[in-house]
Amino acid sequence: MRRVSLADVAKAAGVAKATASRALAAEQHDVGAATRARIQEVAADLGYRPNRAAQSLRTGRRQLLGAVVPAGATGWEPILRGAAEQARKRGYHLVLHTVGTGFDGRRLAEDLTGLTIDGVLLISLERPVPAPSHEDGHPLPTVLVDEELTHADGTIVRTALWTAGRTAARRLLDEGRTALAVLVPPGPTASTAALAQGFRDTCAEAGHPVPDERVRSLDPAETVDLRSFLRPVDGLFAGSGPLAVTALRALRRMDVAVPRAASVIAYGDSDLLRHAEPPVTVLRLPHELLGARAVDVLVDTIEQVIAPPVMVELAAELVVRGSSAP
Repeated sequence: MRRVSLADVAKAAGVAKATASRALAAEQHDVGAATRARIQEVAADLGYRPNRAAQSLRTGRRQLLGAVVPAGATGWEPILRGAAEQARKRGYHLVLHTVGTGFDGRRLAEDLTGLTIDGVLLISLERPVPAPSHEDGHPLPTVLVDEELTHADGTIVRTALWTAGRTAARRLLDEGRTALAVLVPPGPTASTAALAQGFRDTCAEAGHPVPDERVRSLDPAETVDLRSFLRPVDGLFAGSGPLAVTALRALRRMDVAVPRAASVIAYGDSDLLRHAEPPVTVLRLPHELLGARAVDVLVDTIEQVIAPPVMVELAAELVVRGSSAP
């Protein structure tokens, strides 16, 4: 079957070939919104795919994005999935690059300089990387998808952590819970600090402040007696799934019925939480949306549609299950 050409799209849309080209270009200059939408609809109906080689010659771009992920770690896969799908929609391909534990950020920046890419996503590396550049010395557009960084050479896209803590607190307060506590993973880290602060700020605003002794850092692999910590608590926010399960087990040993006598909410979702007894109410991270939004920011920066923002935050979704009161 003959490949659909730009001339075919122009003819079907009743416009000049140059107009069709501008309407389908990423920059979309000098074409009215209605005309552009009609041309794009015709192109989609015909199954038109742009000639990448010609597009690269015209724009000076290769239509390639790098994606750097940590080898041996998990959790970044759905972010990458969302990024790859959005890259395809924006007319780009994603090239995967892995780094090991304890990687040298400066060496990584040098390696990225040697790649023929238009921009790069740094996903869940949890450490800053010096600003990479093109071989000609111009900055390489960079977006980081990372919850642990608060500043970097490039836009940071992450979950709105303080807001997630606030959402958990509001849910527990709306249930009538007033003896509240927080369990966070060991650290401290920027993400756990923001989660706990959002929770505590909201509780304080509602007149139910969480005292320091009701905020505890805990490794869920440790064997710890939580009875003294949980005994007065009727609402708990856990900063991870394993911590939520640890708390449920402790409450069960204390004969505290969940959710009749106490509610538990966790940050992050997993099969472990979905199949816990009872299933745990969670703040589900928008993993695929984070990847897609990161690509949009990166492509818009590459194509000079926007000046790159410093930070983009996306809200976690509250998913109510059996561990919180109806």
